[in-house]
Amino acid sequence: MKISFSILAGLFSLGNLSVLIDSSFFQFQYLTNPHSSPSFLVIFSFALLNFGLQFPTYFRNRPSLSFLVSLVLGAGIMLLLIDWGLSNEMNPLASEVLLHIFYPCFYSVAFFVFGFIISIKLRFSFPAITKFMYSAYTCVFLSFLFSLFLFGNDAYTPNLNRYYLQFLVFSDLCFLLCFIFFLIHFSFTSDYLTHPFSYLFETSKKIFEDYNDASLEGSRDLKQNLWSLYDKRNWKSIMDSFWFQILVDETLDNALEHGGKRGDDTITVHVFESPRYIDVYVIDRGKGFNPRLVPNPLTTDRKMVSTGRGIHILKKLFIVRWNFLGNEVCIRIDKSKSENWKSFH
Repeated sequence: MKISFSILAGLFSLGNLSVLIDSSFFQFQYLTNPHSSPSFLVIFSFALLNFGLQFPTYFRNRPSLSFLVSLVLGAGIMLLLIDWGLSNEMNPLASEVLLHIFYPCFYSVAFFVFGFIISIKLRFSFPAITKFMYSAYTCVFLSFLFSLFLFGNDAYTPNLNRYYLQFLVFSDLCFLLCFIFFLIHFSFTSDYLTHPFSYLFETSKKIFEDYNDASLEGSRDLKQNLWSLYDKRNWKSIMDSFWFQILVDETLDNALEHGGKRGDDTITVHVFESPRYIDVYVIDRGKGFNPRLVPNPLTTDRKMVSTGRGIHILKKLFIVRWNFLGNEVCIRIDKSKSENWKSFH
């Protein structure tokens, strides 16, 4: 997921950089070619479809989505090859038909398929992102209205008379607005995976990485390896074994319960250590949950319920954060507060 977001952001940057270089140093020598910008938009459509296929996670039980994307990718590649052949033969009539009919049809189909994939995935109700997606739809709508206003007033945007420039401006607006709403929704809260600015200056080092099947045997092996790390790093002087037992059992048991529904699911554990903190990451392959909706077990109506107490205990002891899907938890252990843990009950 993080990789797909990074690739998409990188493509936006490359597209903007190419337009900036071509307009500044080459006076639109390359992008004014009628075949350059359509080819660029086809490649961008490929990236967008791949992003949709991976967002928010890949559905192995929906191979039809991959098949649909493959068909569109194949049509786009064939379109590029035909365009390249016609440009070599210097057939102006066929090139005009290709540029004004086939390319716009391909863009429409590609974006329709992209929206269809996102809608299908949201039907599976990823609890933590459903609300955010309404904000994303609002961002797209607002970007569209603002783009129409910009492109309809030559006094504001006299140089945006080419449709690929208009497309890049619209895409940038969508990306920036969605990113801002994403920060507001997921980052500026105590429930989601975020760190203070001081985290940038921490010299943390990865000291452990392991993964295993999402099964009782795999979970048991991961627990044993974490206990070996506990002994090897001499964490007994920092954290009593009782609290470490709670950390290991609660995180791995939850990952097994919520992320081990399919036979090939795995659980991954990463551990980082800095002079002050120990960060334990446990990642499963489930659809996650919304940590904001976890009820407090101390309320009157929850006192007789036996489940849901593990997260509450962890949050009393450690700094607990989740990623925005809810299938990755980070337990941050503050070494300087180890003396206070014995007071918790």
